[in-house]
Amino acid sequence: MRAFLTGATGSVGREVYRALRGRSVEVRIAARNSRAVADVLPGASDVVTFDFGAPSISPTQFEEVDAFFFMTPLIETQVSAALRVLNAAIEAGVPHIVRLSSRAAGWDERSKLRDWQREVDDAVRESGAGWTILRPCSFLQNFIHYQAEAIRTMSSIIVPQGDGLIPYIDALDIGEAASECLMSPVDHQGQTYVLTGGRAYGVKGVAAEIGRIIHKPLTYIDVEEAQARDMMLQAGTPPWLVEAGLAVFAHAKAGGEAAVDPTLTQIIGRPATSLSEFVERNRDAWT
Repeated sequence: MRAFLTGATGSVGREVYRALRGRSVEVRIAARNSRAVADVLPGASDVVTFDFGAPSISPTQFEEVDAFFFMTPLIETQVSAALRVLNAAIEAGVPHIVRLSSRAAGWDERSKLRDWQREVDDAVRESGAGWTILRPCSFLQNFIHYQAEAIRTMSSIIVPQGDGLIPYIDALDIGEAASECLMSPVDHQGQTYVLTGGRAYGVKGVAAEIGRIIHKPLTYIDVEEAQARDMMLQAGTPPWLVEAGLAVFAHAKAGGEAAVDPTLTQIIGRPATSLSEFVERNRDAWT
């Protein structure tokens, strides 16, 4: 079997790659920069030059591919880019597509990003290929990518989430679920799966657990949405991405993100990675 991966150097994509390679699947990685792939995934050999921003995508890049892990970059032109890539995959005859979307695409009518995600999800469903759509909730990795500096320098986590709960999910678990859907398409054909961790946490709980494991008490600073928006914009985050993030925080604050879904455990055949396990595995990120 050969799988084709976009986004392989990101948090989820690299875990999909590792899960597939652990099951002896041949993996073709699409990337703009092969050197970046070598840095993140040493040993990866089947790498094709691939640019979502290119005016056309050659179907030949999908030759002899049995399954396609399809995630789109966070760019403003992601819908048109995704459709070009999808059309190339369909023209090449790829039989099954596993599309990475977001749980927020199921409820967020406020932000442009979720409109774009739904549009791509619908295109995959209507493509004529077999499909599975994965909609995970917020990642545990967010506390590394977006909060590590504040944890290291201010002993704080700073988000506008109030006391809202989220069943944060580990990208490692998403990678395992995606690999299972890629390898067993008949079992997952035509399914849209919401993926969550096994327990919902407030930010105070996350801060307490990270602090316990790194031996450094942390404070949760619950900022107002307007202040969070200003901070994100000043950091250079595109406005459409800022609004998507703020929508999730507001939804959590109102209680809308707390639900735990059992689907992940059913797919991967084990409990979701716990917060403690995640923090222990990544403790060096905050020190």
